Amino acid sequence: MATISITSELDVINKYKGLVSESMGSDSVYIRTKETLEDFFKNNNLKDSDKAAIISQVLSSLNTSLVNSSMSTAMQWASSEKDIALKKLELEQQLDILSNEVRLKDAQIEKVIDDTVATQAQTIRMYGTPTVVDGNVTALTDSGKVYKEIQMLEQQTINAVKEGVLLDSKKTESQAAVHKVVADTYRNYGSYTFALADSGLTGVNKTSGTYETLSDIQATIAKEQAKGYSYNAWANALTGSASLIGTALAGEYDIFTAASNGTGDSLIQTVKDTATKLNAATNPY
Repeated sequence: MATISITSELDVINKYKGLVSESMGSDSVYIRTKETLEDFFKNNNLKDSDKAAIISQVLSSLNTSLVNSSMSTAMQWASSEKDIALKKLELEQQLDILSNEVRLKDAQIEKVIDDTVATQAQTIRMYGTPTVVDGNVTALTDSGKVYKEIQMLEQQTINAVKEGVLLDSKKTESQAAVHKVVADTYRNYGSYTFALADSGLTGVNKTSGTYETLSDIQATIAKEQAKGYSYNAWANALTGSASLIGTALAGEYDIFTAASNGTGDSLIQTVKDTATKLNAATNPY
């Protein structure tokens, strides 16, 4: 910013002195008038009193005119200099204002450019690179956030359909599993009615009638197995008893006489009792 110092004083005196001095210089009107009067007096016979009167009147009028015109000119000159200085100051201020406005406009232009670039970058980031014809967007590249979101929604839709198919399959599988459980339960245990209470199942009653279930067969097999265990036990006892008879006969032991061990049975009676037990073997439960 320009700095101009202007005083409130008018430089009139120096200008006035300069103008007066110049007005009375060797080439001034005052000197030429004086020389003209001197030539006039030389060529004309005038009295000294007339000369003095003419010189006094002319020079006095000329001095008054020079003084007044010099003072007026000095005042106008000094005032004009102040006006010019003020105009210059005003112009300097206007130039500073215009310079600041230019810098402001430049900054605004830079901001508009930056905003435009940011908007374009955001547009490309959001929607992809556009194809513009006559100011209208006619196409977009397959890029940008919105395009990716569309792809994601399409994939989610595809996944939702697949999940629906998967859920239907799982539903069918669950139904098959439940059917299998029900079928296995009916096959293994038959059908029952029951009531569910806080203490558990109550009033369990078989409703499958005479239908023989797997558990019924398994119970029968378990009973037969238990009977087989009993049969094997008595068979082993009979085999051992028969072996004792052979040993006793070989040793000439009386197998028909009551034993002296306090049982009151002979060896042959023991074998007979064992054979009876084997013949009558049943489920021990």
